[in-house]
Amino acid sequence: MSDQPLKIGLALGGGGARGLAHVGVLKVLARENIPVDVISGASFGSIIGAVYACDPNINRLCAEVERALNSELFHKAKVNFVRHEFEEEKRMGLISNLKNFLKQQFFYSVAFRVRQLVSLEEFTEIIDDLVPDIRIEETQIPFACVATDISHGAEMVFDEGSIRPAVYGSASIPGVFPPVAYRGRYLVDGGWSNRVPVGPARDLGANLVIGVDISEEFEREPVENLKNGLELLIRANQVTGRLLMERQIVDADVVVSPRVGHLHWAAFDRAELCIREGEAAMERALPEVRALMEAPKPKGGWAGLLPFGRRKDK
Repeated sequence: MSDQPLKIGLALGGGGARGLAHVGVLKVLARENIPVDVISGASFGSIIGAVYACDPNINRLCAEVERALNSELFHKAKVNFVRHEFEEEKRMGLISNLKNFLKQQFFYSVAFRVRQLVSLEEFTEIIDDLVPDIRIEETQIPFACVATDISHGAEMVFDEGSIRPAVYGSASIPGVFPPVAYRGRYLVDGGWSNRVPVGPARDLGANLVIGVDISEEFEREPVENLKNGLELLIRANQVTGRLLMERQIVDADVVVSPRVGHLHWAAFDRAELCIREGEAAMERALPEVRALMEAPKPKGGWAGLLPFGRRKDK
């Protein structure tokens, strides 16, 4: 059996703007000199993961994210339209309720007329502004990202080939960004098939995986509060996504959960809060991570352990 050393993998979950918490997680790991040996990502996690895997410099990552969010290119895409027109903070009073109702009806009418709210050109320009045009095999840290093949109903894992198309597919939120054509398939957001891609991190060789969950808060919702079939459909989809994520993330050795679930996925104006919450969550998880790192090395090395401390069946 090989005497392979411990390899730490970071699985960055999907959740739109809440994924800015990943920057905070990486800041703490860099500050504590905890190595990140492999990175996997879904949706916005694939963007942050790709940028860092290409150049694992935390100061550059922070600067690039800040620059991109303040760029004319990002504001031109009007991503915040979705948030402001679809999900404002709940307010009391008849006038406010009527205002929110009309805004929701406007969003639904737009969403049902077009396939996406942001054009393919705008979407790919945003990614290209952050992610270099290289092959995944050329990243400084081994990297993989997941996308959902909406044509065939399958998860796709990208760990080789051009990095930009892989990230396009992984980050393409259905209805907001267009599906990405790739070799006869159409790809959408990887979070729809693998919210926190622990498995791909292990496939890259990680034997201690830190999963970062930035999912939307899941609150119990009385059925009588669901006013129509569309709201019932949305709720059922939330339940499906939650159950899938819970079954997948159990394979992580450490789960980091930044307290950002109350934020809308398009709340990019809350970047500072998301990053702070990412830092705080990673700091809470540090004792667990260090305990696993300092655990006695298994006989024969770390190779074959999945998850940490349990050997694969032969």
